[in-house]
Amino acid sequence: MWLAGRPLCGWPATVVSLLAGVVVALAFAPFNLFLLAPVGLALWFAVLRGAPPGPAFRHGFAFGLGLFGFGVSWVFNSLLIFGQAPWLVATLITVLFVLYLALYPAALGWVVARYLGRAPLLPWLLALAAGFVLLELLRGWLFSGFPWLLAGHVLLDSPAGFWLPLAGETGAGLVVTLLAVVVVLLTAGRFAGAVLVLAPLLLASLVAMPWQWVRASGEPVTVAVVQGNIEQARKWEEDGVHHALDLYTTMSGEAGQADLLVWPETAIPAFYFEVYPVLEPFAARLETEGTELVTGIFDHDPVDRSMYNSIRNVTSGATYDKRQLVPFGEYLPLRDRLDWLHRLLDIPMSDLKPGTGRGLVDMAGQAAGLSICYEAAYARRLRTALPEAAFLLNVSNDAWFGATLAPHQHLQIARVRALEMGRPMIRATNTGISALIDADGRVTGRAGLFTREVLRGEVQPRQGHTPAALLGPWPALAFALVLLIPALRHRRAG
Repeated sequence: MWLAGRPLCGWPATVVSLLAGVVVALAFAPFNLFLLAPVGLALWFAVLRGAPPGPAFRHGFAFGLGLFGFGVSWVFNSLLIFGQAPWLVATLITVLFVLYLALYPAALGWVVARYLGRAPLLPWLLALAAGFVLLELLRGWLFSGFPWLLAGHVLLDSPAGFWLPLAGETGAGLVVTLLAVVVVLLTAGRFAGAVLVLAPLLLASLVAMPWQWVRASGEPVTVAVVQGNIEQARKWEEDGVHHALDLYTTMSGEAGQADLLVWPETAIPAFYFEVYPVLEPFAARLETEGTELVTGIFDHDPVDRSMYNSIRNVTSGATYDKRQLVPFGEYLPLRDRLDWLHRLLDIPMSDLKPGTGRGLVDMAGQAAGLSICYEAAYARRLRTALPEAAFLLNVSNDAWFGATLAPHQHLQIARVRALEMGRPMIRATNTGISALIDADGRVTGRAGLFTREVLRGEVQPRQGHTPAALLGPWPALAFALVLLIPALRHRRAG
């Protein structure tokens, strides 16, 4: 390891930091090498030890470039292929986005070196671990937030996955960073310190592991998810609406009986008022067979002419409007200053308004907690539907991502939400990966990527509250602040 400024195998510190970021990115889907997260973080933590503020900033920036430059490289594909942005514009926006994200670990490195650099190794490491998670919280909120590639998510398929419903993604992130602390301490020969950190984690794990926070409620809901696999460009051709209606109604007619028939986000590229003469009679026929039709579709307020990205239960008429819109994709921040950028990006329906409410809609005799696409990354949005929601439903259009890392990362995030909230989730996407996820975060059924198929299965409604759903990130936030105290005390003493 790299302690007190000594290099690892002669490699420059900045290069090691960059590689450490890439190593952490490999812990996320589709690679799912979860042990690489604490290993990569430990490598970066060790690089930072003893570095002055300036070099520490550079090491943090390099770490961020490795993590985000590799992990969110799909932004370029979305802008170039599906946003129809010029190559130079797509490259510039992607680079600027990655540079912005890299500022978070860069700032952490500088602050820890500048203000806590004289603290002994263990308090210093605890502060660094807590600071990393605190900045993840900030990244998930600032400028509408980007809660992607959060450290806690790597525990999903690990033996420590039970930390997600117990402490949420923030608490699970602390577990990952504290494991990184243990790795650094062990490689530095500080075995007593490693035991001091690891023992409480193991004890808490033994106590929490057997707990079942939620219980089954009622009969399973049978589901048919229609994945039409219509290319993004094909949807917006002149006959795109008729093509989508024909395809989805035909596939639905062949899907067989189910309590819920679900079409994905904006399955039909039109406003609801434009296609209801087709959708409502079709839904009425399905209702005679005991099936409710739910679809993602654009909605329009004729009074103020606002446009919404919505989920509509066509059978009952109930509607949910997306609350967490994607900047530059669904709305343009600072439109009066950035209108030139809007003209460069050819993104349909990119002037939407956010919805309100808790995201609760009745369907199949149960209350469902609804979210659209990117909203699944925001735990605070899904928590508002609990405890009434018996299951979750997310519709998404991952066609924007193409054949990149993003569809796999997005599915991982959806699975984290299901486990964290203690609710099964129905996930319907245009081009994949559609999935049925149980309350333990396990995929019980999935469609392929870029396949045209109907995914059939069932979800078991649940009742109860996980601690993560009930309390949110606040206990983990408080604990992270406590971890800062030893290093801050040493700073005052110095």
